[in-house]
Amino acid sequence: MNKYLKITLYIFGILLVMQFITIDKTVPQLEGRLDFMEIENPPKEIALLIKNACYDCHSYETQYPSYSNYAPISWIIGNDIQEGREHLNFSTWGEYQKEVKKDLLFNSYKQIGARQMPMYSYVMQHKEAKIQNAELKKFYTWFKQQSNKYQ
Repeated sequence: MNKYLKITLYIFGILLVMQFITIDKTVPQLEGRLDFMEIENPPKEIALLIKNACYDCHSYETQYPSYSNYAPISWIIGNDIQEGREHLNFSTWGEYQKEVKKDLLFNSYKQIGARQMPMYSYVMQHKEAKIQNAELKKFYTWFKQQSNKYQ
């Protein structure tokens, strides 16, 4: 067996074994009354932007694309979602204290305004998540107003 065939079979074997290490896609049972949309009641235009640009990584309503079933891509996606939920989880919004809500909203409008969120890698795969310039000001302003509400 030649050297290149051995290397190819070795790589194929590693990739095959990697497929058995899957990401956790379980969703805890939560009451809808804890959800951000239920509590903050954003205008429809803002709600749609939040759902499209934020909820996949920052809630338990993640819509996993088909390629999220294949390692190592699945590991990257799983890590991004885990980190997103650790920073802000819209599904558990009602559990946050008032001061935490204010900080989360403040950080959200800062990151949105700086175009740090949604992440570029996410927008490249989800065109509906791209916040257009015309929408950016409304989105930014609404988050800022909500943050000020928690003074």
